[in-house]
Amino acid sequence: MKSFVIALSSVFLTLACSAVDDETEVSFSNLGSEEYPQMFYMEYVPCQEGVYYTAENFRNDVLPEWQDLLVEVNSPLVSAYGIQHVQRLSSDNEDGFWQLVWNSKADAEAAWKVWNENENVAAWTEDTLDILSCDGENKFSFDAYIARANNTFGEFETTSFVSEYHQCLYKEGKEGADLREVIGQLETFLESAESLPGPFSYVILGPDYETDEVDFFWGNFYQSEDARQAFDAEWQNLDPDVEDSWNMVSDCEEPRYYNSGIVPTS
Repeated sequence: MKSFVIALSSVFLTLACSAVDDETEVSFSNLGSEEYPQMFYMEYVPCQEGVYYTAENFRNDVLPEWQDLLVEVNSPLVSAYGIQHVQRLSSDNEDGFWQLVWNSKADAEAAWKVWNENENVAAWTEDTLDILSCDGENKFSFDAYIARANNTFGEFETTSFVSEYHQCLYKEGKEGADLREVIGQLETFLESAESLPGPFSYVILGPDYETDEVDFFWGNFYQSEDARQAFDAEWQNLDPDVEDSWNMVSDCEEPRYYNSGIVPTS
């Protein structure tokens, strides 16, 4: 999967653009609804490298036709990312994920219906199986919430960055309202923080599927692994109160780390 991300990185765009109108720049202010203050829909599609996978084959034989197909089906896809396990566990069945961002669940469902019924999509899927195959039937879907733009503490370069995901359960008697209070404390702190290295952004993911293993995922995004470590070190020095509040609301597993980068939709 490392070569998958390298392939993506070699053709990444700095900005994600709508596949319907490549003149429209997607920004924090027009992504999703105005709730929370932003609400949108995110899907993670598990992918496997094929026997003929190389960076060049992906770049030349998989990506361009996928971009053309998005235009052909008039897809409302906002943006897409490739993510790779930094350390793959024995329980990981995939080499990585194709991460899709939509403005709403309705957009996603309608787009998948058109996509799955398109003969050219079916032919492209069959033709590229030996390079890269992604399992849309077993994707993981989430209601996603973001409280701030990704250029917090500096301009975020989306061609290559580090993602950190925490899988969490609420403690007994706790619920979403308690988590929102913690996020409010976090936002108050971030607004006043001056020494935290950046850029930095985060997202909260509520599973849109039946599961007893997770109530929500918390995702943090940093420009690099060095930046993540620097942020974490400074955070530990500055903010014990928010950390204590977080621990009173939820129990989270050890975080998983991913190398990530934006996939150009056009």
